[in-house]
Amino acid sequence: MAQTAEILAEHYQKTYEQTYDFWKERNRLFLLLLGVIGVGTILTFRVSQAESLMVDLVARLVGVEGEDRLKELRQGFPLGVLHSIILIVVFYLMVNLYHRALFVLRNYQYLGILEAEIRHELKLAKESSSFTRESTFYWGNRSRLSGSVKWVYIAILGLLLLAFLGSRTHDDFCSGNILLGLVDLAISGATLFFYFAYLRSSVSLDSAKPAANQKEK
Repeated sequence: MAQTAEILAEHYQKTYEQTYDFWKERNRLFLLLLGVIGVGTILTFRVSQAESLMVDLVARLVGVEGEDRLKELRQGFPLGVLHSIILIVVFYLMVNLYHRALFVLRNYQYLGILEAEIRHELKLAKESSSFTRESTFYWGNRSRLSGSVKWVYIAILGLLLLAFLGSRTHDDFCSGNILLGLVDLAISGATLFFYFAYLRSSVSLDSAKPAANQKEK
């Protein structure tokens, strides 16, 4: 009995550490995704000097020097291709954000179930708080404002995505580049698919599950 509880507790700790690492990675991905969308939106709406700054940045990265070569690069730089690359990067980051968020939410539910099993093995009193951090203690003490945080993240990401994807696709079709517009439309559709999957999992899995709050035997 004691050995089983020890194994469960060790597994619980390792799972928590892994979940925490993914939680930090999910947050970094979210901020990175917002940053890339912001850059893409600025370029799409052709904000003053934004395209020149982007070309200068690319020139530095590839080692282009000399005023004549820089001028030539600015005049012949394939901004349409750059826009599509940014669109692909946004899709890639959205897929990874969905994966990390889903992993984190499922693991926190799993941790809640493990806590109930550990408490049962240790024969802890019902009124004790040990091993309830991610289950009864969390859900019993979470404020209503905490539950609304996910909606803020979802709204911010959704509005920026719609502004970027919509303007990008519209700009391509209006410029007469039908093929590039169709490609961007397909990528935008796939990106929105994973966004809505992210939205659904963030809402449906952010709740107290019966298994995590089951009565101890």
